[in-house]
This record gives sequence, structure tokens and C-alpha cells, in this order.
Amino acid sequence: MSTLANVLLFGVLLGGVYAVMAYGLGLIYGVMRIVNLAHGAVLMLGAYAAYALNAAWALDPLFSLPLVLPLAYAAGIALYAALVRHVQGGPPMASLLLLFGVGLCARNAAYLVWTGDDRAVTLSYGLATVDIGAPVPLTKLLVFTIALGATAAMWALFKFTHFGRAIRAVSQDAFAAELSGLDVARINAHAFGLGTAVGALGGVLLSDLYVVNPEFGSGFLLKSFCIIVLGGMDSMLGIFAGAVLLGVAETAAGVYGTSALQDAVSFVLLVTALVVRPGGLPSLIRS
Repeated sequence: MSTLANVLLFGVLLGGVYAVMAYGLGLIYGVMRIVNLAHGAVLMLGAYAAYALNAAWALDPLFSLPLVLPLAYAAGIALYAALVRHVQGGPPMASLLLLFGVGLCARNAAYLVWTGDDRAVTLSYGLATVDIGAPVPLTKLLVFTIALGATAAMWALFKFTHFGRAIRAVSQDAFAAELSGLDVARINAHAFGLGTAVGALGGVLLSDLYVVNPEFGSGFLLKSFCIIVLGGMDSMLGIFAGAVLLGVAETAAGVYGTSALQDAVSFVLLVTALVVRPGGLPSLIRS
């Protein structure tokens, strides 16, 4: 397989994981118009939860999802009820500062519990590869498969369920949704819980690929911002396309450039998207 084909293959595999990582941030913004600066902390805590269960009971991170996701969902609802609902609809700076503070508290709590050392999950198949025209780590394939499944599940949720349609209605016009009989406050709470759970899912998947430390979520928060800007902020399929674009761009930068260039890719794409195409990839289709 050629170098370019390898770049595309590994970029798409990485992009699938990035998409799940960004869905939670995009969902919360799309429904409540709140930029969740605690999203990086959610990713970090999801990754640490996978690590803790793996260290304590040798539980594969993918099998920890039935334990981690309901807890994250409930934590998101509790956070919304206790704090976020009080600043929703107010000055944007209030929600930004509040969630930045929540993320800061979570990061410092992680330092207290796990210190600043890098942690890694132990996988029995960590070194296994699968030949699909090029040798690909089994972990990357498994994580990408889960990411695709999560994408399909979220698409079906928003397309075919009453809860999903209610979330879409509130995101489009909360006032009209309330006039039609929807409990907007309850839907907002569950949407925040769902966004938190999806963020935790992203953290669990990333823990299979990266070492975990308290600063784990900071870089991925920036990548998530880049992806939702590329994807048009409130388009799930657009977010997936933006994630694949970022994954391919980062992989190409690592192959053809340097690691420093790879780290700068998300900055460059974010600035370029904001200047050239603020509406993201969906605006290309509409135009």
C-alpha cells in the first residue's frame, strides 16, 4: 500500500474516534448554545474511569462502557440541575466561566487522586495487528468500530425516537417547543447528560490509544472545537466529516512533516475555517 493510502487509512481511523470525542461538545452547544469548557475534563475523567477499572479488575476499557456511560449521564444531569441551569440564557461569559471552573476543579481533583504521572491501560491484544492491505493495530480497528457504532446510534436516536426529535425541536426553537407542550427544562437536562455521556465515551475510546494524565483533556478540547467549527457546529454528519478531515491532516503532517507540525494542525484548521468558511463543511453543500 502506498504512503498516501496509509495516510488516508490511518487518518480515517483516527477521525472516527475524534468524531465521538467532539459529539458531546457539539450536542450541548446545539441544544443550549452553551460552550462547554468542561468538555476536556469529561474526556479526561472518562479515560481515568477506564484506567481505574482496568487497573482494579483488568477490565477491558470497551467492556467498562456499560458502567461508565450511565454514571456520566447521571453526573451530567446533576451538573446541569445544580449549576448550569442557573446561567443558561444569561450572558455567555457566565456559562464560560462556570464550566471553565468546573473543568479546573476536575483537573485538580485528578492530580490529587492519580498524581501527574502518565497512566496506561493494559490490553492483552495491545500489540496485535490486522492486515487490511497494511498492518493496522487491532486497538485502532476496535475503537473505530465502536466509534462508527456510536455515530449510527446517535443518528438513529435523533432521527427515529421521540426523545431525539424533542432535542432537535428545542435546539431549533425552544420557545415554540415549549408552546407545543415539551418540557424544555427536562429536555435540556437530559441533553446535557447525553452530551456528558458521549464525552465520557470519547475519553474511554481515547484511553485505548493514549496515555492518561490530568492534562489529558486539554489538547483534545481544542481538537473538539476545531471539529465542531469545521462541521458547522450543529451537524452530526458534518462533525464526523470534520473529524475525518482533522484526522487525515494530522496523520499527513506526522508522516510528511514533524510532530510539532502535527500538533499545530488543529490550530491552523480552526483559524482557516473561521476566516474562510465560518459555516463549516455543511455550508459548502448549501452554497
